[in-house]
Amino acid sequence: MQLSARRSKINEFSLKDCWSEVNNCLICWPSEGMDITAADIVLSRLQERFPDAALTVLALPGVGASMPSGINAKIIQMNKKSLSVLGLPTKRMRDEVVDIRADVAVDISAEYNPLSAYLCQISRARVSVAFADSRGDLAYNFQVAPRPERQGLDRYRALARYIG
Repeated sequence: MQLSARRSKINEFSLKDCWSEVNNCLICWPSEGMDITAADIVLSRLQERFPDAALTVLALPGVGASMPSGINAKIIQMNKKSLSVLGLPTKRMRDEVVDIRADVAVDISAEYNPLSAYLCQISRARVSVAFADSRGDLAYNFQVAPRPERQGLDRYRALARYIG
């Protein structure tokens, strides 16, 4: 017996309309596993695609990649104090993410990251984008699945093309 679910029409929306009405964009910056050049490809595309949008980079706790120079974005640096004993963001951090009022949330983690997925979900962004992974089905409403032979920078180029 196979079960299936279908989204209701109430939850459907036009992606074209969402892309045209972006005032605030949240970018979840991974703590590891990303090449700075790869991130720069996506950030540059976001700046080109949404020139009037406010960009907020949420840098997850950990070493992470350095931020590219020349980006016009607010940077929120998460640290150990931003997380509870259970590893979830504190109420203060959750409120800060919600206050961004993101229209688009982009997780640029190379691999699925539960913290990034959670932050994108609580941001209440109309559009949330990440690389495809079945674990992210509930957190992201759009997942980009580059062809399997694409690795490294090519995966990020595919993500940037998806943004427009």
